[in-house]
Amino acid sequence: MTRDTDARMKELDKKEEMMRVGKVVKIEPMPKPVVPLPLPTGILRSEMTRDDRWKIADRIVDLSNQVLSREESGIHIALRIGFPPNSNTVTVSKRANRVCFFIRSMDLLRKAEAEGFKPEPRSKDRYRFWGLGLSDIDAHEALFREIVKESVSVIMSRRSKKN
Repeated sequence: MTRDTDARMKELDKKEEMMRVGKVVKIEPMPKPVVPLPLPTGILRSEMTRDDRWKIADRIVDLSNQVLSREESGIHIALRIGFPPNSNTVTVSKRANRVCFFIRSMDLLRKAEAEGFKPEPRSKDRYRFWGLGLSDIDAHEALFREIVKESVSVIMSRRSKKN
């Protein structure tokens, strides 16, 4: 919550307490924000170009210890191992410059945070890296090689459990 919303909620709590003891209070609806909510820190407001997404995808494939196929949809490039289901290892999204990896290792997550990244949990074992660019991957090649290897490992273990 923002500070304004937090203060408004405290005010509403006071009014609720006054109503409980029988006092008359005036209740007004909470104002709706007119401007869009700010994006989390580090997110670029512009979308990556198709060429940028392909460069990142190709670089991630180069870092992989397995053969990854590439498939583009309207909103992302999926880097896959094998065939669906449970084949998307990494996704490079068009919106908000984000790349998603599967990571189970808490040590690897801490290592990414120590190097200045803020992986955001998306679902079980899946983490978003907002604003990740080709220069970030090149500057932290060893880290991303390890993350891609981990992502492949997670998908391979899911595939073997289904069989």
